[in-house]
Parts: sequence; structure tokens; C-alpha cells
Amino acid sequence: MRLAFLSPLPPAPTGVADYSAEVLALLAGRHEIELFHAQDAVEEGRLPAGCARRPAAELLPRHRDRPYDAVVYQMGNGLDHAFLYEPLARLPGLLVLHDLVLHHSRARMFLESPAARAYARNPASAALREAARPLLRAYAAEVDYSHPAQAGRLAEAHLGTVGHLLPYAYPLFRLPVEASRVVAVHNAYMAEAVRAEVPEADVVRVAMPAEGRPVSPAEVAALRAGLGLAPDDFVVGTFGLLSREKRVETVARAVARVAVALPRLRLLLVGPVPDPPRLDRLLLRLGVRARTVVTGRVPFDAIPAHLAAADLAAHLRYPTARETSAALLRLLAQGRPTVMSDLEHLAEVPAGAVVRVDPTDEEGALTRAILALADRPAERARLSAAASAYVRREHSPERCRDDYEAALERCQSPRPA
Repeated sequence: MRLAFLSPLPPAPTGVADYSAEVLALLAGRHEIELFHAQDAVEEGRLPAGCARRPAAELLPRHRDRPYDAVVYQMGNGLDHAFLYEPLARLPGLLVLHDLVLHHSRARMFLESPAARAYARNPASAALREAARPLLRAYAAEVDYSHPAQAGRLAEAHLGTVGHLLPYAYPLFRLPVEASRVVAVHNAYMAEAVRAEVPEADVVRVAMPAEGRPVSPAEVAALRAGLGLAPDDFVVGTFGLLSREKRVETVARAVARVAVALPRLRLLLVGPVPDPPRLDRLLLRLGVRARTVVTGRVPFDAIPAHLAAADLAAHLRYPTARETSAALLRLLAQGRPTVMSDLEHLAEVPAGAVVRVDPTDEEGALTRAILALADRPAERARLSAAASAYVRREHSPERCRDDYEAALERCQSPRPA
């Protein structure tokens, strides 16, 4: 097939960019693919050599000159994906929906525009209010269309409050789903949620690819030493974007409690930090700053060694956009014993491959899990084996490739008349 592929690409600061590089490596040898993006530069070494890279604005003219058989859109809940909305509305294709909740990013496209921000800074200005009115009306209209039972109330509540949970209850995915020929998701929960909201949608599941990489004990030992971790330290790691939703405070509290009984306990935080001063203040307040290593974002090729440097991983999440977490799958693929939030959309992860904690008692449950597993290396080894076996079975690159091929067959674009 001749494919157009629209997505953030490395080095864009979103996990979808890394995911897209992996998927492209699986598809590039089987199809003619052109990549369309909206960023200043791409990391050429992470992308297949045979895929042309083009600005997103060139998609429609190129389709008119030589139509694509299918167009693939990789959409997540971040502004890096904002450029997808217009071409998706004009050229339907395969929408790969990474997050069920799109409300945060979609709202920001309207509410963080220059006119809307100027009005927010000076709400007494009639001129600024009139300049922002079309954007506020457009946002309200989309919310009303997507959630008609709350028409006239939901947008007002969002604009008039500071609560951060409201967008999770009203995900705002209807328009992109309705505009697509086929919608691909990565877990059963999302598939059922999309079908319930848009019954006419053609929804399929595709496996998210994950694969462990051999890391030698010497490589792990060298990395730990470079990070200031001693051979006899017991290291609890958290990986991925270190946002509020990753429950870093909960993990740090649990580490502070366990450290009373386990003085060699260390905390390893690996991933981008949205607000470094806030994180530093948090760690100081909880008394764990001296036993914590914060790496920030690490090169993609260095992630497996950093995963292997942890004796135990804590992967908590609340609230959640119901996404299948690539960070979680990388942990499991690498054979890391992992403690994770017991969330409905992650029910497919076998109980024997992880330790689940109740989100209503996450600090206490995580504390108990660290204490129990620190003294049970055999149980950690059992979890490690079960985790990596699960990923090899359900998330192999071959399975992902085959799922994509089936989805692409369903949504080939007809030739224009």
C-alpha cells in the first residue's frame, strides 16, 4: 500500500513519537510510506530510511496528485497531536487512539490560544472578550456536541473551576472517532468505551509492541555506579513522564516509610520532569531527597539499562486517560518485578505477572509490597519471568505488525472520482 503516516516523531517529547518509530520499523519494508509531522526537526536515525519526511501541510496536495491507499493518524492527549485534527476531518483514515481522554489537549487548543489567554489575563476588557468569543464558542460547541446530555453546562463548569478531574469524565473523542474510517485502540476497555459512545464506529484492537533488550550485568553495574547507587542498595524505580498522575508523591511517601526498616532503600526517578523545583521541594519535604536519584529524560537507547538498574518498579497512575502504558510494557518486557495500580483498563495484564495495588490505599499497599518483595528475591524472579513471558506472548512486534496490516486492509481509501 501507499500510506501517509501522521504523528509526532522523535525527538518530540511524547511517548507516541517513540511508539511511531517502532511501528514504522515494522511496516516500512512492506509499504510505501510518507511521514507527515509538525515539528522543526526529526531524529533521522530513529526512522526507517525509505520513508520520506514532509510537513503536514503537504498531505492534502500530495493526496490530490497521487492518492494514498490509507492514511494513519497517531492521536494522543497532548498538543503535539493538535495538527492531526484538520487533516483527519478532511481525509478520513485509520485513527490510532492512544488515549481515551482527549479533553485536556483539545481544550488547550481553544483556551490557550493568544486571544483566549489575553482575555483570561484581563477579563474586564470588553475588546479582549469579543476577540476571544469565537474560540470560547467553538470549544463550547464541541463539548456540547460530544456530550449533549451536559450541553450548556460542561464548558461553563470547566471554564469556571480549577478542578483537574472534570476532563477525565468527559473525554471529548467523538469528533475524531466519527471522522475516521477505522479506529484502533490498544486495550479492550477503550474499545468498548468507543463503541458505547459512537456505536457506528469501526473499532479494532492492535497490540502495542514491546520487546526486552539484553542488558549485561556489567552494564547495569556500571550504570548504577554512575548514578551513585551501591551494589547492595535496594532500588525502587519509577519511569516515564514524572507528572502528578504518575503518583510520584505516593511513591516517595512509601519509600520514606520503608526506609525506616530498610536503610539501603533508594528511589530512582527516570523520565522528563515537568516542574523540577516542585519535585525537589517534594522530595525534601518527605525526607527522601538524599536517597533519590532523578535522571530526567534519558536517551531512548539507554532506557533498558535504566529499567534493569531498578530492583523493583512502582508504576502507579491516577487519574488515567485509560491508555495502555508503553512505560509499563517496557518494564514488563525487561523483566522488572512491578507494582502497579489496579485499574480496569489494565485488566489484561495477568495477575501473576505483577503486584496490583488498590488506588484507594495505594500508599499503604505500595509500602507493604516493597517490604515484602525486598526480602523475597525468589518472588521477584518469578514476577520477572511471568512479566516478560506475558509481553512476548501478547505484545510481540510480529503481533503488532499483523494487527496493523489487518486494520489497514479495513480502511483503504477509495480513489477519488
